[in-house]
Amino acid sequence: MSAPTTADETLSAECTLARRPDYRGLHKECRQTRDIPLPHSNGLLLVRRCTCTCHPWGGAR
Repeated sequence: MSAPTTADETLSAECTLARRPDYRGLHKECRQTRDIPLPHSNGLLLVRRCTCTCHPWGGAR
């Protein structure tokens, strides 16, 4: 099961769960810090970076 997404937002599993009050500390566990391209593809992504506003690179693209 993947993290909920919209056109503007792609969240990691950690940041999705960290939106709940008892799990806020999980934001620091997020490892989706960059886009990872699908090998041998032209621009397709295997994993998108997390766009949660808790990260220093900011929110949605």
